[in-house]
Parts: sequence; C-alpha cells; structure tokens
Amino acid sequence: MTVTVAPFVASWGIIGCGWISSMFVSDLVLDRPEVTDVSHAVVAVGSREKAKAAKFIEEHCPKGACAQVKGIHNAPPQAYGSYDEVFAHPDVNIIYIGTLHPTHYSDAKAALEAGKNVLVEKPACLNAAEWRSLSKIAKEKGLFLMEGLWTRFQPMTQTLIKKLHDEKAIGDIKAVKTDFSMPFYDSLPGSHRTLSREAAGGPLMDLGPYILLPALLALYHNPANGKAKPESVRASMIKSRHDVDLTTTITLDFPRLGAQAVCTTSHAYSSPKDERGLIIGTRGEIAIHDGLSRITKITIKQYDGEFSFRDMKWKEETIEQPFPGMGLHFEADAVARDIRDGRTENELVSHEETLFVMELLDETRKQGGYAFPEGMEQIV
Repeated sequence: MTVTVAPFVASWGIIGCGWISSMFVSDLVLDRPEVTDVSHAVVAVGSREKAKAAKFIEEHCPKGACAQVKGIHNAPPQAYGSYDEVFAHPDVNIIYIGTLHPTHYSDAKAALEAGKNVLVEKPACLNAAEWRSLSKIAKEKGLFLMEGLWTRFQPMTQTLIKKLHDEKAIGDIKAVKTDFSMPFYDSLPGSHRTLSREAAGGPLMDLGPYILLPALLALYHNPANGKAKPESVRASMIKSRHDVDLTTTITLDFPRLGAQAVCTTSHAYSSPKDERGLIIGTRGEIAIHDGLSRITKITIKQYDGEFSFRDMKWKEETIEQPFPGMGLHFEADAVARDIRDGRTENELVSHEETLFVMELLDETRKQGGYAFPEGMEQIV
C-alpha cells in the first residue's frame, strides 16, 4: 500500500508589486512535478493601493500559485491596500518583500514584529547595521529570516561548487573575475529606481551581490581558506551625474590561497557577451557564460598536459543546466523546507553570510564616496 504524503505549503504574503515580485510569483505558479515535498500558495498581495495589488494578482496569479491551482490550498489570493493587512493575515506563514531598497529594513522589521517569517529581496538592507537589527529581532522571536540571494539555490551554482572544490577540476583557485553590467544609464530616466540616489540606485546595490557570489563561493568558501575574510578590500568607483555609482570594481585579496578576486558592475555598458565570470586555477579555468544572477551554462577548460607559452593544449567541457521560469522557485522551495522543518536560517544564505556581504557593500560605498541621502538609513 502506497501512502501519499501531502506537501508542505508555504503560504505567501507578497509585499510590493514591482518587477521582481512579478518574477517571484510567476515562478510560484509553475507546475514542477519533480518537486513533491513542498508547494506554494499566494494568499495575500499588498500594495499602497489596493487596485494595484488586485491588478498584480490578475496579471500574475489569478488562480493563485501551484498549490492553489492543484487544489491543495483552496483559498484564492486576496488583494490589500496596506502591508499591515498582509502581515496580519492569519493564513500567511511567510512574507516576501520585493519593495524598493530603502524600505527593505522597515518592511522586514514590521513583518517580523507581526510574527511572520520573512524572505527579503537583495540587497537585504541599506547597510550592515540594519541587517544586524533584523537578525536580532528574528532570533529573539524565533522566526525565519533570509536575504533573497536566489542564485545561490540554482542547480548550476551547486555544480560549480562541486567542480571547484569536490573535484578540483581546475586545481588550486588563484583568481576570480566577474562583470555583471547593464546599459541603463542612457536608456532610463534619472528618476528610475536603478539610477536614483533616493532609491539607493546604482549597479553596486542592485547587482553587487551577484558579482561577489562567484568570488565568495570560489575563495571565501574554499576549504583551504577556512572562511577567512579577505585581508584587503579595495574599491574603485566612477560616479554618475545622479550621484550614485556608474561603474564599480571591488578587489578582494585572500592571502591564505594566494588568490584575488576582481568584481565589476556598471550601468554604462553591457557585460561581456560570452564570459560574465571567469574562475582561474592552476590546472585550468571555468567560464560562466550567462548572467550572474541566472547561471545555466559554464565551460570548464583544463590544461591537457603541462603549461607552455606556445601550443598549449586544452580539454574543454561545456555544461548546460536549463530550467523553467526565472529560477526563483529554487529559493522558494528551500525557504518552504526550512519553515517546515523549524529552521530559522538557511545554511546556504545564513545571517552571517548576508552580514559579510553587507559589510563589503558598506566598505565599497565608503571608499567610493557614495553616501545615501541623510536620514534614509534607519540604523547606522
């Protein structure tokens, strides 16, 4: 006799109705029959205007998410004209915060104080001090809290870790180079949130976590490094006419490994077409071909023989791992499992890891002279 166990359902309250929230919810709607232990329901959507929340539901989840479509969860999604109504909803067991950067802290704090688990989009906050505060509140209340670094949960990220550290496919890692850039500067108005200082705009706060991720996976999390933080953090920044960064490069030194990472992001140009990331070792290199937020293709190039200035012979292997949707559903599944199992942190994107990244962003802004408007940071 086969016993069918119903999946655990993460009942989401969605805060903010912008692009990233639409991508997140669209992924929750996907039917993925290979995932049987957890599922998702969109219970409530909140906006400053109820009509906007209702339109969001109509466009992205009119029948709810996958659990609602399959009849596992029967209540349809409801629209609300305030965030507090979503936080107070008795059926919501996890809040997704997809609002603008400056309100991540206050929105997440309000959700936690209402007794809700929280997944907050990256960057988690404006600075490390705000994140420390959220982490403290979550721990005191025994609630789940995580930054939405969704790339960390995608299949290719796990493959990359395996190739780098388990198989040591390219030997000892000595260098990481990343560039994740989008030519928004001349194509969007200065008031757009990606360019506006009042919205904590600029590529550093928007794309910075992505350019740092390969460096942290390859070097910071390298078993030979022992999670030693970089000895030196050097930042170079070109400011835009909107007084946010236009192009930023972060250099991280890991002396235990004799390794260095150079990570760049810009709104002045587009990333190199075929090589957004390059990890170089003593026996070869791994190239990341697509956007650093959604990695589906890498090429491993290994020396076939000994190093030579001329006639170097290479052995190449290209690995592709496509998946449906944007790829935010992997993160959502991980959060659902953590809540189901009573965990208050995720081991891949821990509070400590997010704090480390926020500290790197803080130091980069300090060296580059990028300050937020006075009063925007709620804790400094």
